[in-house]
Amino acid sequence: MKLVKHLTGYLPVSLANGLVGFGSVYVFTRLLGADDYGRYALMFSVMVLIHTMTLTWAEAGSYRFASIAAEERKLPTHYRTGLRLLLRGHIVMVIVAALLWWFQFRADPHYSAIMPWLVATMLVNSIGQLALEAHRAHQRVSRYAMIETSRVVFGFFIGALLAWQSGLGPISPFVGMFGAASVIALHQGFWLLRQSKGGAYDAKRNRDWMAYGIPIAAAITLDVILSVADRFLIEHFIDVAAVGAYAAGYGVADKTVLMICAWAAMAGSPLIMAAFEKDGKVAAADAARNLFGTILFLGLPAAVGLGLVAEPLAEAMISEDLREQAAKIIPWIAVAGLLNGLLIHYVSESFQLVRRTDQRALLMIVPAVANILLNILLLPKLGLMGAVYATVASYALGIVLLGMVGRRHVVLPVPLGEILKTGLAALAMWPVISIVPELGSWPELLLKAVAGGIIYLSVALLLNAANAQTMLRGLLITRGSADA
Repeated sequence: MKLVKHLTGYLPVSLANGLVGFGSVYVFTRLLGADDYGRYALMFSVMVLIHTMTLTWAEAGSYRFASIAAEERKLPTHYRTGLRLLLRGHIVMVIVAALLWWFQFRADPHYSAIMPWLVATMLVNSIGQLALEAHRAHQRVSRYAMIETSRVVFGFFIGALLAWQSGLGPISPFVGMFGAASVIALHQGFWLLRQSKGGAYDAKRNRDWMAYGIPIAAAITLDVILSVADRFLIEHFIDVAAVGAYAAGYGVADKTVLMICAWAAMAGSPLIMAAFEKDGKVAAADAARNLFGTILFLGLPAAVGLGLVAEPLAEAMISEDLREQAAKIIPWIAVAGLLNGLLIHYVSESFQLVRRTDQRALLMIVPAVANILLNILLLPKLGLMGAVYATVASYALGIVLLGMVGRRHVVLPVPLGEILKTGLAALAMWPVISIVPELGSWPELLLKAVAGGIIYLSVALLLNAANAQTMLRGLLITRGSADA
């Protein structure tokens, strides 16, 4: 019941991310062109990588230790320590970005012009993210949803407007992100300062945050490398336009499925954490069962559906010079998105609950290295599909490896019965979608999406896949309470 309530509360964030994800591909592939869209995709990957390496550890600590600080009645000290650690992260981030610019990008005017905006965006965005992680830990669902939705939506609209009117090219999306994140940082920065009033920097909390957060950052960095290293190898073995096609396919497939998994995790992960802290491993496993079912219930039909509508989706969403290659990779990338979602938002929970994030980081080296090696081996032979096959294989390897080791800490259930029922409901979409007339572009896409969605929900409710009947009752009760 509580999970359903949180899912409803976080729905605006999920919808905003979905609309902006699709909108970014639709707008920027058309306004920027193949080469500039490829440059934007590469530099966005660089930004995510630098942010993860240098700032994510502080954000992770803000989430993990907020409830503990609340129980100890030392939240001001918690926030004061977090702000100081974030400042250290900013210093490291600027140094890393400067070194990367000097050794890699300063000779290229396109990339060099993006770097200042990339750094500025990370500076302001991390302030808001530190506050958002605290809101999520304390289950302030409405506040989190309002802030994050505003940041995502306004950042996209500013970037799209600039790409249309300013002539800034691949710089435009970064200026948009910076503008929206600056407003959030100003508002949430003052909130953090108020919350930290009366607190003092705590060296012990510093050590705890670093011991927990740095391995998480290392593990996520390796996951990011797993996700984006292929783009740099594609540029090396093919060209920057191919990166644009690959990123466009990723934008409508991987990001969509991963966003849905993240939505489920936003609602379910704090409940697992609370159950573990209060009642131990058995209670955490029970809460995890609900999260797994929810990820599967939402993510599997999304992955299957995207594969079934790949051609009209590419025709509707992606510019003509990129869509042919993008359409070929969408079904596989959708599968990769689901595997990535399970890896990040479910399998990794075992390590985070017991604070063995260092072990998770070491294990993530294996799929990250495997992905790079497979790309080097397959890209020259298979082109873009080589990168796709390498990605799917590497995520599958990561799930198996982390799942086997993670069971030594906390046994997260993988209910085969729910997988079977949800899988059958998802496969039921195929014959219905296949008989929808090939109208092309938006009409075909919308008809197939609606038909597939109706069939999936009907069969899932009939089979009670992932307790769909209970979820529906909970949703109706939650809506009735809100209306009252």
